[in-house]
Amino acid sequence: ATGSDALDKRVNELWEAWASRCAADGLADFHGLTTLAVRGMIEAGGVFLRRRIRRAEDRLPVPLQLQLLEADHLDDTRIAGLADGGRIVRGIEYDWIGRRRAYWLFPDHPGEHGVPHARSLTAARVPADGVAHLFERQRLQSRGVPWGAPAMRALRDLDDWTNAELVRKKT
Repeated sequence: ATGSDALDKRVNELWEAWASRCAADGLADFHGLTTLAVRGMIEAGGVFLRRRIRRAEDRLPVPLQLQLLEADHLDDTRIAGLADGGRIVRGIEYDWIGRRRAYWLFPDHPGEHGVPHARSLTAARVPADGVAHLFERQRLQSRGVPWGAPAMRALRDLDDWTNAELVRKKT
């Protein structure tokens, strides 16, 4: 709603063109990425959305694509104090006053490390201004929690009870 019908029309055309080709892997449109992001937040507690600037020769209507990365891409074994007063805590790099300035991300999912698929299992530093960490913040926390976590123990107890009851009845 710019006030100019011609500009509004052009912006809407670019949005439609971009939204249909915004996924870096080419497997989803904008709505598909949104669905996957929400699913990742529910199931794993969070996801990372990485901005990927594209070259002119890629011939995209807007030279920007988005890459979704599962929470497992974060190298949460990386912990360090930095010479400038910053720190890395579970793969998230903070400056000296606690602002996020980088994420240490594996280029490939660490659970899919078959020889033909993996490029590297070494995490790379990705500046925070190119990454959106999507998670539900419920308190002062740096990572999200799977939404079903509070019920998991009760469900496990129920499953154990059901199995014990079946064994008792068989006996």
